[in-house]
Amino acid sequence: MKSTAFSAALLMLSGSFSLAGESEWLETDGGNIRLVTEPYMEGASEIRGVIDIQLTDGWKTYWRDPGSGGITPSIEISNTTLVNGVDIHFPVPTWVESKYGDYAGYIEPVQIPFTMELSSPAHDTEINARLMVGICAEICIPAFQDFTIQIEEATGSTRASAIVANAFAALPKSPKEIGIKITTEKLEDQGAYELAVEGKLAPQQLFVSSDNNVQFKKPQLISIDGGKSTYRIEPLHAVESGQEVKLIVTGRTPQGDFEFNAYNASQK
Repeated sequence: MKSTAFSAALLMLSGSFSLAGESEWLETDGGNIRLVTEPYMEGASEIRGVIDIQLTDGWKTYWRDPGSGGITPSIEISNTTLVNGVDIHFPVPTWVESKYGDYAGYIEPVQIPFTMELSSPAHDTEINARLMVGICAEICIPAFQDFTIQIEEATGSTRASAIVANAFAALPKSPKEIGIKITTEKLEDQGAYELAVEGKLAPQQLFVSSDNNVQFKKPQLISIDGGKSTYRIEPLHAVESGQEVKLIVTGRTPQGDFEFNAYNASQK
């Protein structure tokens, strides 16, 4: 989706305070958004949370690879040295059709897990977090929000901890866990790969991204031989010679969702 399609309007509110791990909602035309964090256990080296996006019918939001003009969800932490960084973990998306080019995203309410890596054992504190999420119908809106996250020690089960646990449990598993096998082969074309899946895929539910900002087009199915499906994978933009490419293959099967790091090599 082209960046020129974005509305000039930016949604931004002042900090919303959380209560028992659940922030107040950021309300937008495209849906409501909040952060949910679980209480920590004594000595914890990380704190888990969820970006909770309740989309309005007809609106979409973006995956790890947002296509040619989308916005990947991001969280920036300030006011503390306790948090080293934030890792966002993505559920399997779906292919969204657009006149600007199909992209991977979510068309229904989604909970996107994240992990805050800590520099020292967790303790009770407040953390300022700026969340950015792109949501769109025909017009796309970058939604910003400043949250204050209350970090508290666990004293028992809470609704917030259940929400977070369920979101992490729904993340894709390894291919082996759901009984499929995936192989990749680098092709002569710069940045292109052939990817074979042994096992039944849900129709058109294969996605390729990378953890070093190389974007890929929608995989092209080129053959089916029994239970083996072969796809051609092409980069969205030219890949420079010598550039390291770390493929992440994600998909949906009748047996469950999967994800794994498929390849780690420099383009020659």
